[in-house]
Amino acid sequence: MKWRRLGDVGLWAALSFLVLAESGARHDPYWFRAACIAVLAFAVLGRRRWPLVALAAVAWAEIVILAVALGTTNGVQIALVPAISLLSYLAGRRETQLKHFVVVCSGSLVGMLVLALTVRRGAQATEAVLTWLLMLLLALLLVVLPWLIGRYRAQQALLATAGWERAERIEREQQMEIDQERLRERSRIAEDMHDSVGHELSLIALRAAALELDPSLPEAHRQAAGELRESAATATERLGEIVGVLRDQDAPTTPHDETVRALVERAAASGLVVQLAEEVDGELAPMVDRAVHRVVQEALTNASKHAPGAAVTVTVTSNEDDVRVQVVDTGASRPVAAPSGGRGLDGLQERVRLAGGSLTAGPRPGGGFEVTATMPRAGGRPEPPTAAVERATVRRSARRGLVTAIAAPLLLGAVVGAVALGYYLVAGYSAILRPTQYDELTIGQSEADVVKVLPRMQMIDAPTERYQPPAGWSCRYYRPAAPFSANYVYRLCFADGALVAKAVVASGSVAPTPEETG
Repeated sequence: MKWRRLGDVGLWAALSFLVLAESGARHDPYWFRAACIAVLAFAVLGRRRWPLVALAAVAWAEIVILAVALGTTNGVQIALVPAISLLSYLAGRRETQLKHFVVVCSGSLVGMLVLALTVRRGAQATEAVLTWLLMLLLALLLVVLPWLIGRYRAQQALLATAGWERAERIEREQQMEIDQERLRERSRIAEDMHDSVGHELSLIALRAAALELDPSLPEAHRQAAGELRESAATATERLGEIVGVLRDQDAPTTPHDETVRALVERAAASGLVVQLAEEVDGELAPMVDRAVHRVVQEALTNASKHAPGAAVTVTVTSNEDDVRVQVVDTGASRPVAAPSGGRGLDGLQERVRLAGGSLTAGPRPGGGFEVTATMPRAGGRPEPPTAAVERATVRRSARRGLVTAIAAPLLLGAVVGAVALGYYLVAGYSAILRPTQYDELTIGQSEADVVKVLPRMQMIDAPTERYQPPAGWSCRYYRPAAPFSANYVYRLCFADGALVAKAVVASGSVAPTPEETG
């Protein structure tokens, strides 16, 4: 809170310095300076709670100054303009309603026109309207554009916050789903191994131990039974390690101590006719490496069980992005009736899917069976497009908001500028007094007769700064030609219903020539 108040004081001091510097150079009265500083203090302190009220307070202070000072030799106080632009930007950042902002701006602009016509009743209505159009154009650049930029910044922050939160939530949900699927697969495989394979291995070890202790068997047979018991015990221990890997999320996913080549060599040593073609460059992700090993292991097990005597070909290849595993057998050489629960391939498909790949398995048209798996080298399922789309939507909305914030006031300013230019040209062409008509006017001629010759409008940008007509005189200014085509104008002054003076007045940096003055 303390730093916020210090910031308010600093902002008020900076804006007040601009007012004091300009007012000091213009020698404005002290009450005027104090009033401007008081308005700034109210606006700075109330900008957070009442942003539009603070903006309206400073804007109306400038409107009163414009209405009183325009058309006079006093000049116009513009030190409040930076405060108006800043407060407009802050009002946009406060996410003020568009309709409320439009009401404040529209009311201020209408009040500016009414106040100008009321305070300067002696001025031409055409000049007041043109001045109002110019002020409207400036308001678009100094008030509307800062508000739109502030509004864009507020919406950008809101969109970014909401978009990132939603994307992060989606990512967390997807990761939770992946983790849950992995846990379910781990648990299913672990239970299957523990219940079925573990039980069978225990029975094998038990029977082998009985044979090892049978005195009726020859020594060679009992030694072979001992080796079988040791192998079963080793397999049971290995099974426990695998079950531990499946049940522990943080356990390593690399093969325990066996590569694909070692697996194939062990299968060949047991009597399976198998060949390996391996072309893998570099290392694979741990999950992918384990999945490749598991695909080959399951395919060789199925081949030895369902196609005894068949020749098996194992092919493992990789490229920059993917790794492909293919295991093909030639089919059983004799009919077999091996039980199958179908759980092996189901679990294999789930494992490959979790690694981000796909698996197909089925009979070949010419006989035999084929298992094919393709997985990304990096492993893991790719990020679903939802989060990426969410990020792209946030960025696209932010860019569209920025374009709108800049293009809308520029387009509206171009329209207002075109209207102001058109109004100026219409008024300029309607205020042309031809040189021959000017020459025919004589001093002392009645105003009623002169008015019959005069055009229907007067100039709206007459050079009146250096001329003060005598009391009771009313002067009018007209062009000798179309706008932008002459550097002089005609001045006609009336008093007591008669033309009392006529003159050619320079309207540019070049004085009229004798030929032009006629």
